[in-house]
Amino acid sequence: MKRQTDEGSSSTVALKNGLGLVRLLSDEGPMTTNELARRLSLRHDTAARLLKTLEIHGFVEQSRFAERFQPGRTASALSEKFLRETPVSEIARSVLQALADRHNATCILAVDDAGEALSLVVCNGLNRVSSPCCHVGSAYPLTKTAAGHALLFTTRGEAEDVEQIEEPTTTDTEALRESFCFFRASGCFRLMLEEENVLLMAAPLHLNNAVLALEIVLPASARSERDSAGPMKDLLAAVELIQRKCAAMGVRYLEDS
Repeated sequence: MKRQTDEGSSSTVALKNGLGLVRLLSDEGPMTTNELARRLSLRHDTAARLLKTLEIHGFVEQSRFAERFQPGRTASALSEKFLRETPVSEIARSVLQALADRHNATCILAVDDAGEALSLVVCNGLNRVSSPCCHVGSAYPLTKTAAGHALLFTTRGEAEDVEQIEEPTTTDTEALRESFCFFRASGCFRLMLEEENVLLMAAPLHLNNAVLALEIVLPASARSERDSAGPMKDLLAAVELIQRKCAAMGVRYLEDS
C-alpha cells in the first residue's frame, strides 16, 4: 500500500507534467502524443494518459490536424480571464477611448484566441459606427477583422504563405493579400467590410511576451487616402504609447518570470 506522502508526490509530478503539456501546446502549437512525450521526456503511455485526463476537463482538445492536440476551451478561458485582469486592459482603455473620441470611432484591443480575434477592450466614440466586434468577449475568425490580420501575420508568420499564392481562390485570401500589402506600405492592416459599410484598420501591439492588436472601426466613407491618413497615424501613435507605458510598468502577459 502506498504511503500518503508517496501519493502526494505522485500527484504533484502528474500536475507538473500536465501543466507542461498545456504550456508546450500553447507556446508551440498542435503536437502529437509522441512529440509531446519526447519534448517533456515522458513515456508515451504517461503522456497519453495525461492528455486523456486534460481532454476530459477541457484543457486540451483534438486539433484539425490528424492525431494532434491543442489547448482546449478551459485553458483558453483561463488565459482570457488572466489577460482581462492584467494592467494591459487599464493601460489600453484610456488610450483607446481618446482615439475613439477623436475620430468618433470604435476602438478595440484584441488577442488571438484559438484562431479567433477576441475583444478584450472596446471603446466607443460619441457617434460610433457599427462594428463586427462590438463588445468585450466577442470573437471572430482572424481572417474577418483587421485586428485578426495583424495577429495572423505577426504571431503565425502567414506573410510567406500569402505571398506565394499567385491566384487567390477565396475572398478571404484576397483580403489578406491586400491587407498585408497595405501593412508593408503603411504599418497598418486594412479591411473593408462592404456588407457592414465599415473600414477596419489595425496594428500589432508588441509586448514583453505576447502580441495583441489595436483596431479602429471607421465608416466606409473614410476609405480614401486623405480621410484614413489621420486615423491611421493616430492608431500607430496609440500602439507606441501603450507599448511605452507597458514597458515602463514591466507588464507581462503570459507568465511572471
